[in-house]
Amino acid sequence: MYSKTYDFSFNARFTMPSLDAFLVDELALLEPQKIGGECLNSPVILSVPHGGRFYPSEMIQNADLNAMRTLEDVGSDIIVMPLVSAAQCAIIAKCSRAIIDVNRPISALDPKLIKNANNKAVTIANDRWQRYINSGYGVIPRLSAKRLPLYNVPPTYNSVERRINLWHRPYHALLSQTMDEAQQIFQKSFLLDIHSMPQSSPDLADIVIGDMNGHSASKDFSDLIKKELKKFDLTFSMNAPYAGGFITEHHGRPNLNKHAVQIEINRDLYLHKDYKISSEAVYELRVVLSDIVKSVSSICA
Repeated sequence: MYSKTYDFSFNARFTMPSLDAFLVDELALLEPQKIGGECLNSPVILSVPHGGRFYPSEMIQNADLNAMRTLEDVGSDIIVMPLVSAAQCAIIAKCSRAIIDVNRPISALDPKLIKNANNKAVTIANDRWQRYINSGYGVIPRLSAKRLPLYNVPPTYNSVERRINLWHRPYHALLSQTMDEAQQIFQKSFLLDIHSMPQSSPDLADIVIGDMNGHSASKDFSDLIKKELKKFDLTFSMNAPYAGGFITEHHGRPNLNKHAVQIEINRDLYLHKDYKISSEAVYELRVVLSDIVKSVSSICA
């Protein structure tokens, strides 16, 4: 289906996206957005947590905007938009991942970056998120994709709390509310959490499916996604190297008939070397994703 014309080197992932970013003074403009679904007729909720290109001007005065932009899932929101309709909704984070990562728990605070209200380094829980925090990618990222510091002066504890309350909690509230609404109509609800990944390895699959190693969704859903990807001759891997993040972990509750799967789409499928998005590839991905939505919907009724 796809001709892989471009050979993406490791450094290509750090090229600046051609999509514009926006500096915003009014923080309310960065609130997560639910689009479509006015006549909710789908058990599937689409989630785009890392496509945001909005940056609060007051929070980047001591930061490197170019470095921050390397953390964007370039084009993930563009890929999802053609799927949105009155029947199908999507929930999209407008605020940049570099400002607040909604795919991390609010407890994932980085002591190398953040001081608490008493001006002491925050403590971190000894759980699975510790390795992400230690690597610089907690709920408030410390490093760029190139592992360079994002901040000249670290954000204050008050700034961190504002980010969590303004953009993290509302994003998850929207996901929970929409999944609950879907379950009032269908027996099961299904969250499809969409990300993009750089082609940093020649062996990286076209699509990585993550269901937290079977904990965030029943096997039936992952099997259907695999079946659709095979139909389009797309390569895929299961839970490697991405098994899912906080979104799938928190919202995937198969015992409550709430299922969540993360998919990572290889940017080599739709990005040119100059980081311009191929409209033809976006159309083809729309067909793939539409078929996945239809397929998983069939076992939610």
